[in-house]
Amino acid sequence: MDKQDYLLKFAQGISANSLDPCQLDIQMHRTFSRHKLTSLSPGLIAACATLVTEGGTEEQLAGMVSAVDGPSGFAMLYHYLHLFAKRQMLAYAINVDGAVWATIQPISNQFRFEPSALDPHKRFMLSRFACIHREGEEMVLESPLCHGKIIMHDSRAASLVSALASPHSADSLPHSQPAIPQALAVLFLGMLVAGGFADAVPAGQQEPEESIAQRHWSFHELLFHARSRSGRHANPSGGTYRFLRRIDPLPLVKKIEAAEVIDLFRPDMEALTLADELPFSLVMEERASVREYSDRSIDARQLGEFLYRTARIKQKISNEHQDLSQRIYPSGGAIYELELYLTIHACEGVPRGFYHYCPDLHRLEKIETTNEQHEALLRDARSSSGLDANPQVLITISARFERLFWKYESMAYSVMLKNVGTLYQTMYLVATAMDLAPCALGGGDSDLFTRVAGTDYLEESSVGEFMLGRKWIG
Repeated sequence: MDKQDYLLKFAQGISANSLDPCQLDIQMHRTFSRHKLTSLSPGLIAACATLVTEGGTEEQLAGMVSAVDGPSGFAMLYHYLHLFAKRQMLAYAINVDGAVWATIQPISNQFRFEPSALDPHKRFMLSRFACIHREGEEMVLESPLCHGKIIMHDSRAASLVSALASPHSADSLPHSQPAIPQALAVLFLGMLVAGGFADAVPAGQQEPEESIAQRHWSFHELLFHARSRSGRHANPSGGTYRFLRRIDPLPLVKKIEAAEVIDLFRPDMEALTLADELPFSLVMEERASVREYSDRSIDARQLGEFLYRTARIKQKISNEHQDLSQRIYPSGGAIYELELYLTIHACEGVPRGFYHYCPDLHRLEKIETTNEQHEALLRDARSSSGLDANPQVLITISARFERLFWKYESMAYSVMLKNVGTLYQTMYLVATAMDLAPCALGGGDSDLFTRVAGTDYLEESSVGEFMLGRKWIG
């Protein structure tokens, strides 16, 4: 098996235009690059035109060039095919009775497609990182381990992928799907293996071997890592403003119907900067998670100062696209999609309840909840932290995802997690400077939060939790 078995054509997002009878202008729209080929022979021009349209095997392309240019055209044909492959311009397809059955497309500059003959008795199995999803009206096979993606134009290709949930050889795979011709099944298996979607299974084993590093990764974590950073996908990424003039951006400040509001204490920041007794280096050194609380609870003045020093809006900023702000902690694009909700268990001067923090007006806005919901939030925090008793104050951090997704593609969720991290650290440092007991949690129940807060899981759900209280002095 070699590339001569596959149909070669230019990959999606590549167009070519003839400038004159011997020049070709090739544009790669994904990377916004272009290549101008000059002094091309008539046979090469014809071969490139075929790559733009229906494509052809190496044998067919060679025959086309030979018929026009003679045998001397072979060397230049393979020179350009090597050049196109090196620049990730070629896709490789399986053609059945004039119809494309499956295509492997490059999605990164590391893509290489170098199929080799398969041992008919060697067994292969689908990688546990491979996933099938829909793009438009086509099914696509991708993996965070691969630099290409396979478009399955024929539904029978998906049935072969499904069969590889168990080990199969080039001999046994066609028998698992008798409706698919043997040569076709073997060719598709070769595409899966060469593309990195199927792994060899050693004799006497039922799973492919994995490196120690690979065994540490779960499917969803590696997929998220690969798709939220550049290098292993061809998706738009960064601040593309994909919904500009299509959907209105979410407002800077969330408006809610509060049962009641509590205006919080506003510290004199100028006085604080002069009166703080702990040097910044000492605050950094002393920062730690504290899970032991004083018998006396945190009070409203401390809570107000803590929120004022960590999460208030310092300045509103308007630009041509969406309203932004400046706050204490950094946030990607100054978008500030994070919201704070407080479950008050014990705080002098603030009644027990569930509140939303308004960073603009610096106040707590009470949301009516049942005692059962209130206890469920505290119980979830206890479970995550290993505490026997309730935290005095539980701060749930949620994200209004559309604030970020409206501007950013691919990297948006990754940016949000980084924003949670910067907010965590800001909370830790301020709590340490105030001699309070801070503790960030590693997990929480987002569905529980949406039920209590009355939000939609896809619009706004929890992405972090932070416990706060008055420190126990032993």
